[in-house]
Amino acid sequence: MSRFIQAASTMHTLSLASMEEASRFGVRDTDIDHLLLALTFDPDTGGQILRGMGVSLDAARAAVAAQHSAQLGLVGIAADADTSPGRIVFHETSGYEWTARALAVWDAASSGGRRGDSAAVLRALLDEPSGLIAEILTRLDVDREALIIRVDEMQRLALARESTTGRNELSGTRSIFVPAPIDEVWALLSSAGRIPEWDPAMGTIDATAATGPWEAEATTSAPDGRLITVKDGFRRMRVELMESERPTHVRWRFSYPDAARSNARQITFDLEHAAGGMQLRATLTWEFTLRRRSRRVLRPLFRPLLRFLVYIQLTQIASSVTRAFR
Repeated sequence: MSRFIQAASTMHTLSLASMEEASRFGVRDTDIDHLLLALTFDPDTGGQILRGMGVSLDAARAAVAAQHSAQLGLVGIAADADTSPGRIVFHETSGYEWTARALAVWDAASSGGRRGDSAAVLRALLDEPSGLIAEILTRLDVDREALIIRVDEMQRLALARESTTGRNELSGTRSIFVPAPIDEVWALLSSAGRIPEWDPAMGTIDATAATGPWEAEATTSAPDGRLITVKDGFRRMRVELMESERPTHVRWRFSYPDAARSNARQITFDLEHAAGGMQLRATLTWEFTLRRRSRRVLRPLFRPLLRFLVYIQLTQIASSVTRAFR
């Protein structure tokens, strides 16, 4: 996924969640504390980091409510006895806008080399100068400096992954929450015979052999019965299990033996426990075979489009995985 698409997707997701949280407090000005709340249940890296530090949504809501009461007390206004937030009424109301300092956080998350993803948003929140986020973290018994170190470490790892990606590769990643035990999700994703359940490109697979490589056939009809045209060289697939670590990691490779110059693809799944289910990180990588100078010249021009297509393919895979458990 390109940085632009990543930033746009993150802003859309967190904006909706933040304004919903603001509506629980009966306010229209969506501020940095509401953005912090949205991050606590974000499926991407920022949310994972917060939950890993012990920050749950309920605890964060209580801390924000307590902070609001304390601020009112400083100006001599007694808060209501019940400071717990109400229900979400965002879709029943209108007029929600970002505060100036929240907009500054968004700007910081997408500038200075930052990706605009949820980890970058969290890092920008930690740098926000008003002190509100620091106060809320103190109420949550979270060390702000330790959190900064953790976020910076994760961002360095992300940059390292980008820098080590082969020049003849194109990769994208998507994180999703799956409402199922990790062992059940692992059983789906690690079995060759079950690949057609989550890979829309595969129709059937001969998985009788205990170990691969296995041979598979591409999908030739859509779920609604519509025929899908597949070129002869791309009807047959070679499926290889490249890595497998129960129940946290699996990597598959798909190639086309009848199309010598075709591009192989790899799909990697990283799994971890999460409250109410598990967190799944899916990475799709295309291996490009650039044998002609013209392709090397033209490929940079098409990279944004290719990244968008990778994102669409990842979305289809993610939807198939979650659909299997809904």
